[in-house]
Amino acid sequence: MNWLESLQESINYIENHLLDKNMTSASEIANEIYSSEYNFRKIFSVITGFTVGEYIRNRRLSLAGEELITNDISVLDLALKYGYDTPESFTKAFTRFHGVTPSYVRKNKCGLKNFTRVVLKVDVGGGNILDYSVVELDKLRIVGYSKVFGNHEFEENNKLIPAFVKACYDADFDGMMAMATDSIFRESILGYRNDVEGELCYTIGVYSERMDIDGKYNVIEVPAGKWLRFRCETPTSEGMQKLWYRIYTEFMPFSAYRFADSVTLEASCGLDGAKETYLYMPLIESN
Repeated sequence: MNWLESLQESINYIENHLLDKNMTSASEIANEIYSSEYNFRKIFSVITGFTVGEYIRNRRLSLAGEELITNDISVLDLALKYGYDTPESFTKAFTRFHGVTPSYVRKNKCGLKNFTRVVLKVDVGGGNILDYSVVELDKLRIVGYSKVFGNHEFEENNKLIPAFVKACYDADFDGMMAMATDSIFRESILGYRNDVEGELCYTIGVYSERMDIDGKYNVIEVPAGKWLRFRCETPTSEGMQKLWYRIYTEFMPFSAYRFADSVTLEASCGLDGAKETYLYMPLIESN
């Protein structure tokens, strides 16, 4: 099953459980499509443009608005039905979403916004080129700074991780580069993401075989293996998000490759102004 089919399956699951108060965990939904929570959050956000939480909240408030007009249900019962503990919290969320209060809608029978169910479709377009290759990498030893980011939504991590990277750059860029040793990543800053039991660990650092490592650094060892390497045309955070979108919508649905979940390596190569950025995804097997 490709990722578009898996994602549509997750959306179907959400829709079938919208009124289930316990259906608030992304990990529960991810389990339904046999994915890690982090990978599911990431793909859902990249393809739909919404976080999992935003999608569930918007769909519930949209349906609550329809029911407010068509039924005589009280605001209290409506709040409880759609997952809110009090009428006040429901009214606040309802007003933020629709732009009007529940009482206004009930009185005037208008003012609602409709948030429709997402249905994924493959849009067959022209022959766009996605620059990629299969590469063999020896075992990597990354020396740098690591931080665990927990179960945040993908969009939130897109803010937290760059802030962490910038702080490391500002505090110790020269120190990290001094630890680098000869390899294909000699003049590269590496960003390694690994999802372990639902928690995202991100390491920013350099390839290094040195043994005299200062205790302030973390050392991460990445097993040797085959990787898919994608070239990022625009080496910026926006360019990387565009690359992710193209991988999930143009490459994965039609590819025979299988990837290891929730492990990626970003390499910003060349520190002399001619920088290029590559995204590596570990390959399980190809048909």
